[in-house]
Amino acid sequence: MAKQMIKDLHEGDYVSSFLQIEEGNLFKFKSKPGMYAIFTFLDKTGQIKGVCWDKGERYRREAADGDIVHVDGRVVVFNGQLQINVEKLRTKTENEYDPSDFIPVSDLDIEALFKDILDTIPTIQNPFLRKILEGFFLDEEFAEGFKRSPAAKSVHHSYLGGLLEHTRNCMKIALTLCELYPQLDRDMLVTGVIIHDIGKTVEMSFDRKVDYTDKGRLLGHIVLGQQMVLEKINSISDFPEELANELLHMVVSHHGEGATGSPKRPKTAEACALHFLENLDAQTKRFIQIIENSSTHVQNSRWTGYDRLLERYLYLGPEDE
Repeated sequence: MAKQMIKDLHEGDYVSSFLQIEEGNLFKFKSKPGMYAIFTFLDKTGQIKGVCWDKGERYRREAADGDIVHVDGRVVVFNGQLQINVEKLRTKTENEYDPSDFIPVSDLDIEALFKDILDTIPTIQNPFLRKILEGFFLDEEFAEGFKRSPAAKSVHHSYLGGLLEHTRNCMKIALTLCELYPQLDRDMLVTGVIIHDIGKTVEMSFDRKVDYTDKGRLLGHIVLGQQMVLEKINSISDFPEELANELLHMVVSHHGEGATGSPKRPKTAEACALHFLENLDAQTKRFIQIIENSSTHVQNSRWTGYDRLLERYLYLGPEDE
């Protein structure tokens, strides 16, 4: 049987494929003893629910979150979304599958994206801010991690190279904004944009799936990023204190509000610009990813499945003729 990817599944298809378990839960039957299992399965093209009406307790006991398992079953529609009625689930699949099927990668040229950033660094006139950028991006070990890191687990740019793609996009928007508003401190805004998410290189892990490290869960990328920038500042002789405070403020305020993770709200025009432009790129990409990965909506529908975080359906446009 040819390789099956989630985005290509349709109602009625028989699945016999390797899938990764995002999570699994057990539920009691309403009309009989015992429990059934509902899994969320992933590959690099999307996700789909899988229901084990039989042997659910056994399969949940044998298969842990993050495991790559072999699934046999039939694709059906339930509540307007595709799901797999699982007939068989097999663990112990080491060396049987292609790891590249489970870690999505940016479809853009990673080296070209990184070159955009490297080409912009020499345009920073302030020598201290330029040294900060050079200290990070001319460091080969940091650069390689930055080029591979996702920007998030699932919300936006959630694939290898996603952090670089997001950062380069934000930088392009910032450069345009500086042309529209020459009152902005271009050096501060562009530097803040390029480093605002560097903490994600420590926050995220991407071995068999995109997830969070222990340090990422405990501290988060804003705290980690502040620590990384402060360490770099302290390594540069005579770095001006006021300049350091403004730059650190860019990092700690870029989520805008305490409710969304920032310990401080933006208090400079540059910090305000960073917050809104990075959110613009993140949310635009978020909608695009949901639409492009809407493999779980009913075929020929004009709408995606219901997104619980956005609390809405997204419009796919008119059906093809």
